[in-house]
Amino acid sequence: MGAFWLAGCMPSDRAVDTNEVQAVLEDSQSGKSNASDPLLVSSTYGESPVLAKEVAAGRLPSVSERLPDNPLVIRPIDEIGRYGGTLRRALTDDTINATGVSKTLNEGLMGYSRPIADSIELNLAESYTFSPDGKSAVFKIRSGIKWSDGAPFTVDDILFWYYDMQFDENARAEPLPPSELMIDGKPLVLEKIDDTTLRVSASKPMGRLLDALCRADVAYPKHFLSQYHPRYNASASYEDIRSRITEAGRVFVPGIPRISAWVPVERIRSRRVIYQRNPYYWKVDTAGNQLPYIDAVTFEIVADPQVILLKLINSEIDLFGRHSLLSMTDVLPGSANRGVYRVRIDGPGPGDALYLNWDCPRKYLREAIRDKSVRIALSHAINRHELQELAYSGLLNPGGYSLHEGSPYYSRDAYLRYIEYDPEFAKRLLEEAGFTDSDHDGFRELSDGTRFDMTIDTNFGSGRADACELIAGYWEAVGIKTHLSVSPEQNTYQRRISGAFEILMSAFLLPVDPGNSPHRWVITDQISPFWHRNASSEGPEWLRESTRQLETAMSTIDPDVKRAAMKRFRDLQTENIPVIALGALRRTWGFNLRLGNVPEKTTQQNHVRAWSRPIFHEQLYIRADAR
Repeated sequence: MGAFWLAGCMPSDRAVDTNEVQAVLEDSQSGKSNASDPLLVSSTYGESPVLAKEVAAGRLPSVSERLPDNPLVIRPIDEIGRYGGTLRRALTDDTINATGVSKTLNEGLMGYSRPIADSIELNLAESYTFSPDGKSAVFKIRSGIKWSDGAPFTVDDILFWYYDMQFDENARAEPLPPSELMIDGKPLVLEKIDDTTLRVSASKPMGRLLDALCRADVAYPKHFLSQYHPRYNASASYEDIRSRITEAGRVFVPGIPRISAWVPVERIRSRRVIYQRNPYYWKVDTAGNQLPYIDAVTFEIVADPQVILLKLINSEIDLFGRHSLLSMTDVLPGSANRGVYRVRIDGPGPGDALYLNWDCPRKYLREAIRDKSVRIALSHAINRHELQELAYSGLLNPGGYSLHEGSPYYSRDAYLRYIEYDPEFAKRLLEEAGFTDSDHDGFRELSDGTRFDMTIDTNFGSGRADACELIAGYWEAVGIKTHLSVSPEQNTYQRRISGAFEILMSAFLLPVDPGNSPHRWVITDQISPFWHRNASSEGPEWLRESTRQLETAMSTIDPDVKRAAMKRFRDLQTENIPVIALGALRRTWGFNLRLGNVPEKTTQQNHVRAWSRPIFHEQLYIRADAR
């Protein structure tokens, strides 16, 4: 495939505002360190009493020795916090839900502003400079950052992650290298200038590089993991190194050094994972106190999100949002009276969508799914306004498969296309496409004469089952027998990645900025997008053209070219409706009132690592009067 990057470092046609990236590239082509605008009121660093005891006992260096030369200064949401305590969270699973922890803990060279991701900021990098043509960039890493075991963090760790893991097909845990790190089928070139200076280059402008460096887990501890890599240890095995660097292995299993605020210290499978503060964490608040404030974080494994919600109500957990439930709106009226928790509503953000499997195992159903008239009919058969009230507690903003509001390429006409509830029109489309009910049993037949039936897969406890039941009724009303399969997330996830599903009810993936994960929308390798794994060989042509348009938009530095390409991309996707979206959704999340520095509003957009990362965990604290 062509050029794929993750988000905008070159000028775009988005209006210039506080976005640092825009200002930098239109002015000096460089990003400046926060040291040019110091916030510290004292040169003396503070630290947790827990760590101070370790220093006094001679088991840790002093805090000034543990921090980098230029620590990242974080301005707390409300006030300087206090040290101590445990933050209590929950996950439904401790294997495939590793992403929930990754969004909380992972650190990139760059980072999105928090809690509202309206700019890109320096993070592990303290400065960067782009060449005028955008084909080369140099990043300066904060000197003196250390891994959680005290070993130096250097460019070698980035190169180990990149060349020894991501682009070593024997070592990486995933089947293919990340498409966002490639251009014209070749990896970006990463080069070490010195221990703290990295150069990134490509044959075309890197129009999305800074966002990629916000999202990517850009380094593995070479000093630790190289002992398990056959390239560095002849007695090591690739099977072993692959098992260690899966997302679950990196975030759940104790032992691997991290540069995050907390590190895993104990895991009881299917019960809980416990994290303790990283004594070498490299961020401080505006008074010079080393972050994080909170000593430990626990993730309790609770399969049913309804039970997680009850634990919030009963003051057994402190934060609830990743497994957000529409039923949370039922607890909102009582929150003030209880005085224990608050529930907030953000958005609208990504809603739900029905992902049709263009390569489903049943040949004649596959033919029907690939018929555009069928897809349009399925969309018009859905009563989104009834869904809004009955299944989504009034929080759904009905819409279709197009870019959502918040994208600079949003079109209201495109967003509303194919969403009018019109079952009679849906029936006519199906009739004209040749799907009739010849035996008069109330259900249409596929082209081989068998019943036109489909199965919707969705997650147990996701809150989507009610919507799926209504949708099944809408589709049966136009003559398509619809079954519902509700199972644990592990099962639906496995069917999704293997392509063994017919229809998957899931979150609409990145409807504001497709460039952050292009493989979910277009053809980036031999098995993407996941809803049409054979697209690279079977087309259709409109999807190939859509791929070319997104490639152009992601590499160009000409705002006019970018805008034209993105509009064409949007119109191709909207017109051909490969996936049936339901609309945008406001999301609920809750927190225990014992937490301080909780933001009033956050973002729910996945492409900026929401829900979890915008909560800004490292500056949360436990109030002195906490119950």
